[in-house]
Amino acid sequence: MTDFSNASAGPDARDVLSRMERDWDARAREAPEYYIATAQRQWRMDEFFQSGEINVDNDILADADVIPQGTKPSRMRVLEIGCGTGRMTRAMAASFGEVHAVDISAEMIAAAKRNLSDLPNVFLYKTNGLDLSQIPDQSCDLAFSFIVFQHIPVLGVVENYVREAHRCLKPGAVFKFQVQGDTGIRNAQDDTWVGAPMSLADARALAEGCGFELFRASGQGTQYFWLWFLKPKWPWIPKAIRSNACEAFTAVRSAIEKPVTATFSLQRVRAGESYVVRIPGFAGKLIDIGFELMAGPCSAPVTGVVWRWCELDSRAEALIRVPGEHPTGAVRITKVRSRTRGSRWRRAEGTIHVAGADEPRGRRDLRGQ
Repeated sequence: MTDFSNASAGPDARDVLSRMERDWDARAREAPEYYIATAQRQWRMDEFFQSGEINVDNDILADADVIPQGTKPSRMRVLEIGCGTGRMTRAMAASFGEVHAVDISAEMIAAAKRNLSDLPNVFLYKTNGLDLSQIPDQSCDLAFSFIVFQHIPVLGVVENYVREAHRCLKPGAVFKFQVQGDTGIRNAQDDTWVGAPMSLADARALAEGCGFELFRASGQGTQYFWLWFLKPKWPWIPKAIRSNACEAFTAVRSAIEKPVTATFSLQRVRAGESYVVRIPGFAGKLIDIGFELMAGPCSAPVTGVVWRWCELDSRAEALIRVPGEHPTGAVRITKVRSRTRGSRWRRAEGTIHVAGADEPRGRRDLRGQ
C-alpha cells in the first residue's frame, strides 16, 4: 500500500509534471483526438464528440451517486480534470450550468478553446499539475476525471489533484474519477502513457489522506478502476457516527418500502446473448436499472448502473443484451428508477447468472404470463 501521508510535489514530481506537459503538448500537435480516445486512429469530429456524449450519459448523468437528489444539473458547477480538446466538456456543458475544465497541456487547451468557442458556460484553464489555483474554494458541485490519471506515472501527482479537488468542492459533493487499477503492470516515472497503478487499499489511503470518504469503487484490478470520493458535509462529526446514522436511515427506509421484483426470460445467459427482463409496475416507462455483480465467491461485489433508460413495453418487458466482454457471475438487480417518476431509486430484487461457455442455461419464458 502506498503511503500518501507525506506525499508532496517535490523536485521529482516537478520533473514528472514537466515531462507530462512536454509529452502531451507533442501528442496534441500530432493527433490529439487519437491520444485522447484511442478507439480510432482517425476520428470524424462529430463522432469524436458523440463518444464524449456517451461517456457523460453513462458515467455522470446515469449515476445517481454523483448528482445530489433534488439538485438541478442546470444549476451545478462542474470541475473536469484533464479535459483535453473538450471531448466530454461539450456534453457536460449541455447538461450543467457551468463547466470549469483544466489540462496540463497548453496545446490541448488551445484546441479546446477553438472547439468550444460557442459555449459561454465553459471555462478553460491551463494547469501546472501542482494545484488548481484558478478554481475558488468550495465552488464546485461535482468533480470528474476520465482516462487522465491512468497516464500519470507518480501517485503523488494524483494526490495533488485529489487534494485540490477536495478544496474546490462544496461539502457533500463527490469527486468521481478513474485510475489505472491493474497492479500487475509495470510503469516507469519517465513514461507518461502507462501510469502508476492503484490498489483498493491505495484508494482508501488516498481518500483518507485528502479528507474524502471512499464510498464506492468499481473495476478494481482493471485499467478502468472507478472511484467515488465524497467530501463529508459535517467533517466535525466522527466518521463512525456518520456511517452508523446513514446505515440506520437506510435500514428504516428499506423496511418500509416494498422492493420491486425483476424477473427474467432466462435464468442463465452467456455474454453476447439477450434475454427479457420484466418489472411489473413500470410498463411503458423509461428506466435505469442498478446492479451488483458477484464475479466469484471471494470477490468483492461490483456495483453500478446498467441498461440506462431502457424502455419497458406495455407488458413491462424489455429485451436486454449482455455485453460480449461481460464477466461470468451472478448479477443481482438492486435498484430501479423511472425517468417519469423523477430520480428516486426504488429497491429491486432479482438475479440472473451470466454463464461461462460450458455452463448450462436454465430457461424460463415469461411471455404469456
